[in-house]
Amino acid sequence: MQSKKGFTLIELLIVIIIIGVLATLAIPQYTKLVEKARAAEALTMVGALRSSEASYKLESGSYTNDLTKLYVGGLSTSDSTAQYWWYQGSAASADGYSVIATRTAKSSGGETGNTITFIWNDATGASWTGTHIGVPKL
Repeated sequence: MQSKKGFTLIELLIVIIIIGVLATLAIPQYTKLVEKARAAEALTMVGALRSSEASYKLESGSYTNDLTKLYVGGLSTSDSTAQYWWYQGSAASADGYSVIATRTAKSSGGETGNTITFIWNDATGASWTGTHIGVPKL
């Protein structure tokens, strides 16, 4: 009597189902991890803008809304030129400013339009707000 070697159809279906279940659990976690890594890019750029704003205030006496005056490399100030994030300054005055990082439509993974906002006031210090999962918790 010969014995048959190989897998039955049921065994193959069970393996495919297990792989499908694992994929449905892993892919959302992976996407979330990638998005948090991209948020780290925005936080790094906001840190560079923060240092440049401090230098700008020492030279001119007030902060600026025009981020291009800060001469920070790699800065995108419009959605059309940015890969992941674009930045804008707002509410600049003699004692404070804010920088808004907005997620672009390119390679967004569902996070398009979400923001990370850094607000600085000379009297009260720093605060973070926004709708993106990468907003720092202070």
